[in-house]
Amino acid sequence: MYSRRACDSCRRRKVKCDVTNPCSSCRISQLSCIYSHLARRRGPRVSKRAPESDISQGEQEEEGVAFSRTIIEEATLLCRQPLSRLRRYESGAVRGNSAGSPTVPLVAELSIGYSSNDIHTWLLTSVETVLALGDSAATTTILDVVQNCIDLFFQYMFPNTPIAHEGILRAAASIFLPENHPTLSGIDILPNSHANTSYAKSFTLTTALCAFVTSVMPESLLPNRNLLASPFLQSSKAMLRLYEDYDLEQPDSTSLTIRIWQSGALQNSTGRREGAWHIHSEASLLALRLRLYDETAVRHDSKAESRLLRMNFWLLYSADKAAAALESRLSVLSETLFEDNLTLLENYDDDEPLLDEAKNSVQGDLERRIAAGFHLKTQVWAAGARVIIEIKALLRLQKRLGWVAEKKDAEIMLISQANIYFSTLIHKLPAWLQRPEIIDNDDAAAATYQKTCFWVQKSNIMTVHHCLKLIILQKCIENDMLEVLGLTRQPLSWAMRKVEIVQDFINELQMVPFICYKVQGEAGVERIRHVASILLELVQNVENDTLRDRVRSQLEQILDFLARLDSKASDALSKGQQ
Repeated sequence: MYSRRACDSCRRRKVKCDVTNPCSSCRISQLSCIYSHLARRRGPRVSKRAPESDISQGEQEEEGVAFSRTIIEEATLLCRQPLSRLRRYESGAVRGNSAGSPTVPLVAELSIGYSSNDIHTWLLTSVETVLALGDSAATTTILDVVQNCIDLFFQYMFPNTPIAHEGILRAAASIFLPENHPTLSGIDILPNSHANTSYAKSFTLTTALCAFVTSVMPESLLPNRNLLASPFLQSSKAMLRLYEDYDLEQPDSTSLTIRIWQSGALQNSTGRREGAWHIHSEASLLALRLRLYDETAVRHDSKAESRLLRMNFWLLYSADKAAAALESRLSVLSETLFEDNLTLLENYDDDEPLLDEAKNSVQGDLERRIAAGFHLKTQVWAAGARVIIEIKALLRLQKRLGWVAEKKDAEIMLISQANIYFSTLIHKLPAWLQRPEIIDNDDAAAATYQKTCFWVQKSNIMTVHHCLKLIILQKCIENDMLEVLGLTRQPLSWAMRKVEIVQDFINELQMVPFICYKVQGEAGVERIRHVASILLELVQNVENDTLRDRVRSQLEQILDFLARLDSKASDALSKGQQ
């Protein structure tokens, strides 16, 4: 005797099948439900179950409604969970109830072996399930979500990560138009065909951006963003795997951008730095292999591609300097690994603009101003990292060579000059970043848009600067190099200097609209974490009661801000304070 097992679609996707015809999972996913595999039943003979044809259509429809209700109930439960508890759902499926309801396709894990059509269909099903939770489910589509993510990116995230061309990105989003989806069944990703990878690149790029945006945006701007981040990230990574060999052999700007966004989305969503750094390092190695530090290597027939390669390199270079300064991972884009000098220009007159200049919001030279602030941030990271790296290099040389005092004094003077350069960089802050609130425009909406862009950028630059100042001070204290900063050897003077820098840092946090810092994700949290850890040490060691009370007050403000960012770092620091 034979009995039906899971249908072909459920068996291939490794999801639970209720063995109806069509099964509930296929009805929800809008897939063809076919039973082609029969297995011989083992064990004692049992009575034959009624054939599927005996099941009334009304019973099947009622079962489908029950299954849909299960999805919505479980997804609603997910929405109510804090971020720390949501993370357990990201790497696997949300299981059904004890009665054996099917796996929720919203968070089912994508596995190796899926086709591009499978991935696209899975993403559509997952996003549609999330949209069913909202009041606007009837009018909101995945294309609406993607376009919203693009809008939010260019307003809140482009100022600090200007690595996307608005026209190209919006054109890529057209693959989510309903009329385009049915044509995907014939797509075959071939390893050596640029034409056949263009769809996959558009899909991977767009979903990577959506994953990046949904990983940090507040619910007020992007409802159910926690439920959307994982499907977008999983589908982006799965699609990249289909053409990864070709992408590594023939890399372009999308190869870098996709990995940068996937890395950010992974770290923001899960807090997993190691996995995020691995993805980010792939982008850095590609930039190194493409010799993007060389101006001639960036020149391209496509002006848009030249601009994207240029901006991708400077973002990767800035992130590499941040890693060196914060000692969070190994440096990949160190100048010592360049075959030639760093000759890449910050801007090139012939490069194509990245923003849509027809929009009112970008009038008034917005993109040029954003580029100026972005490159200033890169200079701040590079200069601060240089001071920290030279302090560590001097220590290594002292241990190896046992330098005499005169030689050490000469090296200290060089480090001191590097620190003066770093400290004065902040005086280059342009007027629109010094006071974003004074931005004026005849179009009120455009003025608000531009103010937001500049607040996001200013908060990033200023908190980076104050954080680096504090780290440099700590390094000088730990390694007996106070001459670099012109400080005495009195511990009270060190403590007071730390308190002054931390207060400047807190003032910047309190000055900027909260969302403008929140959208910086785990990178922004990491800066606060460094400041808070130094405060924790100070509150335990400072002997002056008045100063200790001041430090405690500052620490409480830092912890309160971290709690609002919904980061697990706040929990760890709170325990350390108790």
